[in-house]
Amino acid sequence: MEVQRPPTPSPSPSADVRATITPFSPPPRELRRSLRIWLPEQLDPNRDPLAARLFQHRLQAFYEQFPNLPIEVRIKANAGIGGMFEALTAASAAAPLALPDLVLLPRSFVAPLARQGVLHPLDEYTQLAEEPGWYPYAQQLATVESTLFGIPFLGDVLLLAYPQKLAGELPLEWEDWLRSRYTLGFAAADPKAVVLLALYLQAGGTIYDAQGRLMLDEDILTKVLEQLSYAHRQGKLPFWVVQAEDDQLVSQNLLEGKIDSGFVWGSTYLKNHLEEWHAVAGFLANKTTVTLAEGWLWASTSPVPDQIGISFQLARFLSEAEFISAYAQAIGYLPVVPEAFATWQESERAKELDTLSRLAQIVPPSSLMDPLGAVLRNALSVVIRDRVPAPQAAKDAVTALTEP
Repeated sequence: MEVQRPPTPSPSPSADVRATITPFSPPPRELRRSLRIWLPEQLDPNRDPLAARLFQHRLQAFYEQFPNLPIEVRIKANAGIGGMFEALTAASAAAPLALPDLVLLPRSFVAPLARQGVLHPLDEYTQLAEEPGWYPYAQQLATVESTLFGIPFLGDVLLLAYPQKLAGELPLEWEDWLRSRYTLGFAAADPKAVVLLALYLQAGGTIYDAQGRLMLDEDILTKVLEQLSYAHRQGKLPFWVVQAEDDQLVSQNLLEGKIDSGFVWGSTYLKNHLEEWHAVAGFLANKTTVTLAEGWLWASTSPVPDQIGISFQLARFLSEAEFISAYAQAIGYLPVVPEAFATWQESERAKELDTLSRLAQIVPPSSLMDPLGAVLRNALSVVIRDRVPAPQAAKDAVTALTEP
């Protein structure tokens, strides 16, 4: 089922409806056109029949309030020639009228597009900018240099999954786990090294010095590398860990019972229907409870000034908790407001995901994650593959990160 423009409804007293959402009145007749929406291909609702129906019905409900503003939806690839980022930057410079009114962006696109002036700040629309209780990481999603540039929609949180049969048995402290018989898997070859960064942060590490510059604490990184090296030597950390670039191999090994626990993204956890699995932040060294998150937000790039407000109004309508609750479950991602978990059928799973969402902080931007991920990934690789001592690998990582 494809998302199509909703059919024209029967005439209704639309003037009364418009009066309830002031100051966001429709644009002047001479400037009216359809509201154009761009969605990233990974969040294409047509991939799931229920998600497609929910999205279609939600657009229809909004269209009934504004029958003179038909809605067009377009699916765009994230990257590459003709991809979303390239298309937005190119159109902004050469053909502004080709820009969409509303676009669903990953966090990694938000800062560069905001700095290029492609995105409209939400702060100007004070009625819509009021935070409806977003999780802290969701607030971070939409903020660039203290300015809101959109409305959070869906999230994804890194978690440690393990089977329900091990509840109360699997140690959730590093030292206890290292002495146990249980195994662990994660994607250490992930270009961003998100799990390695999470383990470092959970151990009490920081990635910024007092001046806000990128850094790694050599002592804490040494400890993390020593623990992972020991786990590998004891057969608790499979060798494929240093080859896995994403969490698909991790989830496959979890489902086949080849490992006892594994770090995966919440979307992978949900899409694999791991109802019989528990989800926690990780082996919480030093009692530090933190995990990492990514997400998507609605932003406006409307080339018609009078349609920016109505675009954000649609974004807010699509981001109400009741809709996000059903849509997130259908498409396999996490809602960005606690209220949305209230209607999830699997209450225990919803409670765990809610807890994780409250602990999460946003993955640093690519400008930081590219160098940080490279040194973390290399540090673990040389410790496991080349048997370089952890202190030396940590020292080399810190040096590589700070060298110009």
